[in-house]
Amino acid sequence: MPSRRSSNSSRRANPPKLSFPLSDRAIPKLLVIPALAILLGVTIYPLLFAYYMSVHDMTIVNFWNPRFIELRNYIEIISRSDFWYSIRFSIFFMIIVTVIEFAVGLGMAVLLDRPMRGKRAIISMILIPMGIAPALFGIMMKLMLNEFVGIVPYLLKQLGITYNFFRDFTSSLITLIWVDVIQWTPFIFIIIYASLQALPRDPIEAAIVDGASRWQVFRYVTFPMLRRTILIVIIFRIMDALKTFDTIYVMTGGGPGISTTTLSVYIFKLALILGDYGLAAAATIIFLYLAMVVVSFALRFLRREEVI
Repeated sequence: MPSRRSSNSSRRANPPKLSFPLSDRAIPKLLVIPALAILLGVTIYPLLFAYYMSVHDMTIVNFWNPRFIELRNYIEIISRSDFWYSIRFSIFFMIIVTVIEFAVGLGMAVLLDRPMRGKRAIISMILIPMGIAPALFGIMMKLMLNEFVGIVPYLLKQLGITYNFFRDFTSSLITLIWVDVIQWTPFIFIIIYASLQALPRDPIEAAIVDGASRWQVFRYVTFPMLRRTILIVIIFRIMDALKTFDTIYVMTGGGPGISTTTLSVYIFKLALILGDYGLAAAATIIFLYLAMVVVSFALRFLRREEVI
């Protein structure tokens, strides 16, 4: 009897292990397959199909029976003046909004990096525009700035000021920059603010004890410690601003004329309005390489800063 009890207790203490037909190394690889399948479906396949369309005469008429035309789409797209204008405007818009958003976001982050009443409420209000979809935000701003029914022109008229926010290229450009700054400055602000909160306080306190002013503390202590964060957030904003589409399309449609047409809006019009998918795909591939060049320069600069 004691031997039976001891054998039963040993079985309970050491339950049989479940065996899998796959090795421990194969299981993680098997679990990655669904993610790789999704990645293949949403990135690699569309990219390969874009290359395919770019070398075919593919329109809405002959979509299922395209004709292979080698590099004619690329030759035609680079010979168009409106294509080069959209590239110039995209780069110009990207530079302007990135500079303004960085300056304003950094300033707000520094101002709020101190104890104050109602800081949580202020930060919550600053972040509201970033939480709205760009297309919806553009529609809201277009209605608010409409010269007939908009609240902003109405308030300006009460002050004796008459202004059309979409009258010409200059007014439309200023309006688009203003709207983009309102929506995406919170992105830069919250990242820099979080980095400021995470900075070690000992170097800052030591500089204050040594008699450094607020500007000197920021210039020689705080800003160098934020350099990597600032470079990363600028890279993200450059990538996002370069492909701006939603806000511009719903507010101006790329107009007046083509004056506010970014490359994303230009490609959209080629594909879904004119129905020339091959030409739009060629422009997309060129856009892809343009973005890769911009990002590669930014990453190279970031690596150089890390070495320094």
